[in-house]
Amino acid sequence: MAKKSFVNGAIILMLSGFVVRILGFVYRIYLSNLIGAEGMGLFQLITPVYSLVILTLTSGVSIAVSKMVAAESAKNHPVNLRRITGCAAAVVISSGIAVSVFIFLNLEFISKFILKDARTYVSLLLLIPCIPVIAAASALKGYFYGIQDVSPTAVSQIVEQMVRIGLVMAMAAHFVKLGLEYASALATLGMALGEIANLAVLYIVYKAKRKRDTADKSRTGFMRKRHIFKEIIGISVPVSFNRCITSIMSAVELILIPRRLLAGGLDYQSSIEEYGRLTGMVTPLIYFPSLVTLSLATTLVPAISEAVSLKRFKAVNYRISKSIQVTFIIGFICTALFINFPNEIGNILYRRENIGPMLYLLAFTCIFTYLQQTLLGIMNGLGKQGVSLRNSVIGYAIRIGFVYYCIPSYGIRGYVWGLILSSGCVCILNLYTVIKTTGMILDFRNWIVKPGLVGIAMLLSGRYLYGFLNVFNLGNSWTLVLALILYAAVSLAFMEGIGALEKNEIKRLIGIKRSRN
Repeated sequence: MAKKSFVNGAIILMLSGFVVRILGFVYRIYLSNLIGAEGMGLFQLITPVYSLVILTLTSGVSIAVSKMVAAESAKNHPVNLRRITGCAAAVVISSGIAVSVFIFLNLEFISKFILKDARTYVSLLLLIPCIPVIAAASALKGYFYGIQDVSPTAVSQIVEQMVRIGLVMAMAAHFVKLGLEYASALATLGMALGEIANLAVLYIVYKAKRKRDTADKSRTGFMRKRHIFKEIIGISVPVSFNRCITSIMSAVELILIPRRLLAGGLDYQSSIEEYGRLTGMVTPLIYFPSLVTLSLATTLVPAISEAVSLKRFKAVNYRISKSIQVTFIIGFICTALFINFPNEIGNILYRRENIGPMLYLLAFTCIFTYLQQTLLGIMNGLGKQGVSLRNSVIGYAIRIGFVYYCIPSYGIRGYVWGLILSSGCVCILNLYTVIKTTGMILDFRNWIVKPGLVGIAMLLSGRYLYGFLNVFNLGNSWTLVLALILYAAVSLAFMEGIGALEKNEIKRLIGIKRSRN
């Protein structure tokens, strides 16, 4: 039952993630056409601050709640589930309010001296109300992940995206007239109200579920609040510290990119436009397939914690191995996809921006980028946050070095080299830790060789599939859409044919056939 819940949860998150990302692409395409590359660059300057604050506040608490709730649920101690969630919410909301006050008091310093663009002031101001709201939502998400009921979080993410898009489209005409500063602020306002809608959905479902669960009066395994607070802090602080350090390094990296482009000879407007194309247009395309790996990483934490608490170590290794295998499959297929169709995809989505060459370069980062996400979820589930922090710091140090020394001479290509090298190093270090901790055997044949062969086959045949459909003169858009559908179908057929995805394993993963693990 646990395994079915784990896999079904991942599938639900994948489907909701697909809907959210489709909506997100519609939103980004609309926004980029509305405010252009410079406007997107200005909006993306806020991202490092957002990531630093939000990930530091929420990641640790969400993981702590999901792990504790999963463990207590496995032990059949329902009395503690709500108490854990309530204590976590108190901790994270208090922290969110404190951080909001701090940012408010230092708005001008952050916009002028850290982000180096006074036009970000209004966006930062509108970001402040988001912080306590997102903090509260993280505790509720942790609860739902812990009981392996991801449907409420899936619905809340879709509602959040719809509110964001609806607001921006409704108010765009007014804000754009005021200039890029306010057009960028509109995007931030949409994000803020979307997060409020997200929290509202989660809270409504949580309250409804609470009323249904009050029938269970058992107090078996009752935990005192001081013990809960102590355990939450013990789990969340290392994770949050990890995210804080990595977010700071990520912020340094992202803030440095336009400055080093400037040092390489571009003027300020051109460097911001190039930065906007990289972070606001190309990177989201590369990350789109990661909805699968992010879903796996999210559901792996409580699933591994539950299995460990029940001493079901074979189940732990099965889940880890299959997650890594699926990640490599997605990585190889998507690498071949973006190498084959960079200009076609770029021209259809962002016709005026010529992102094809940049998309082609970043295609080579897919495998390591996706694998890094899956391994991070595994490391958190195994309680290896300290080792994960060390490995992440090593990776970011490599990337920052490439940003600083290579971008002025080689442009974005220098950044991509650093991204590949750093992600590869982090993946190797994390994989070594997972194997050492679990005793799991490196399945080189099923993880790498079989998916790699299919990736090579798709790399060689992708253009022929596109050329075949091009004969019918359906137009560029329809030809590309049909080519992508045909590409996915042929990839899956190759995967099954070569044995990278077997029928019995597919049935086991979707819960039709029970596994002995």
